[in-house]
Amino acid sequence: MNTRKRIALGLAAVALGSGLAVGPAAGAFAAEHTVASVPSQCGGYSGTTLTKAGQTGSDAVKRIKEVQCLINYNTSYPNWLDQDGKFGDKTYNAVIAVQKKAFPNDSSQWDGQVGTKTWGKLRAGVRW
Repeated sequence: MNTRKRIALGLAAVALGSGLAVGPAAGAFAAEHTVASVPSQCGGYSGTTLTKAGQTGSDAVKRIKEVQCLINYNTSYPNWLDQDGKFGDKTYNAVIAVQKKAFPNDSSQWDGQVGTKTWGKLRAGVRW
């Protein structure tokens, strides 16, 4: 192994051991980034029930607040969402944006609804 490879591997090991992220250079596109856990601000709902605009009731409000929280704290979506439990246009547009980044090659996932796959991506974290 040449010296450059040894240095690169050593730096990567140090960065990973210290908790620093190792990834693409600044400005490079990264479709997703996994985070260790659901942020402490979220966690009020842990299921995967389909969640979408037009749903009402206390269970729906709890799920929608969780979607809003996960988008705020676990993605790079640039606009802050009110965690009000209302699945309005802002939440819908945020879900679509997250889905486009989380599933860049599968436009069938860009439906604005939070199903099993989107719940998984929201909890894992989506960065761009």
